[in-house]
Amino acid sequence: MLACCIAACTGGEPVNPPAASAKPAAVSEPAGTKPAAAAPTPAADHGTGVVQDLPYAQGRTFDSLDAYLAFLKQRGKTGVPWYREVKPGLYELVSRRGPGAEPRRYTRAELLERFGFTDPPSNR
Repeated sequence: MLACCIAACTGGEPVNPPAASAKPAAVSEPAGTKPAAAAPTPAADHGTGVVQDLPYAQGRTFDSLDAYLAFLKQRGKTGVPWYREVKPGLYELVSRRGPGAEPRRYTRAELLERFGFTDPPSNR
C-alpha cells in the first residue's frame, strides 16, 4: 500500500528502482521465532561408552544416562530442563510450559536413544 501512495506522489515513477542484477530478498522468519533446526546429535565414543556434546552438559562427558540425568536434576535448580522419573522407566521433562500444555513424557529407551547412551545389561 505504501508503494502505491509513493508511486502516486511521484507520478508513477519508482523511487528507488531495483538494480537489474539485484537478487530477490531472502524470506525471513517472523519476529520472535527461530528457524527450525535439527537437534544436535550427541557424540558417543563406542569404545568407552562415554557420551559428549550433550545439551546443558557444559562440556562434561557422561558414561551413563543415570549420571547425565542426575547432573541435569542438579542443574534444574538454576532453571535447566531436567527429567523426573514418574514411574519406573517413564520420565517427565521438567521445564517451563505454556498454559494448558501437556507434560512431555519419555520412556527410558527413548532417552537412551535421544542422548546416545546404551543401557548396561543389568538395567534392561
